Amino acid sequence: MKKIFFSFLFIFALGSAGLYGQCDHDALLKQALNEMGSGQYIKDFIVDLKKENNDGKTGTVKYSVILNSRSQYKFNVVNGSGNSEKVLMELYDGDKLLVSNKAQGKMYKAFGFICRSTKVYNLVFSFPEGSEGCARAVLSLQKQFQAGEQGF
Repeated sequence: MKKIFFSFLFIFALGSAGLYGQCDHDALLKQALNEMGSGQYIKDFIVDLKKENNDGKTGTVKYSVILNSRSQYKFNVVNGSGNSEKVLMELYDGDKLLVSNKAQGKMYKAFGFICRSTKVYNLVFSFPEGSEGCARAVLSLQKQFQAGEQGF
């Protein structure tokens, strides 16, 4: 009887350990879609960063996105409830940082971007202090400009 009890306890402990630290990405996506605003949904991104190195830092998650010229986009992110800090979201053109959700030391839930050139951009997620956590982000189209409008 003791063997059965300890076997059950062992299996339960393993199952609980597997659930600890997991992220409800579906709930985060639902929240991100609600916070997207009136834009047109384009794509969503999963962020799941864990500490794997001996230096105690996490890496980054990088996504490539094609953005069209004469378009205004919104990138918004929702952090997992267990995160010790907020995720940093940055948009790059090659090695050049274009925009980020961190400005003047404050982290924001979203940023906008007016695209002037159709090409592939890189969306990079990380945690500033190297902690681990999860998040879900959404890319939406807010407005398309006509030729001659807004300097296009």
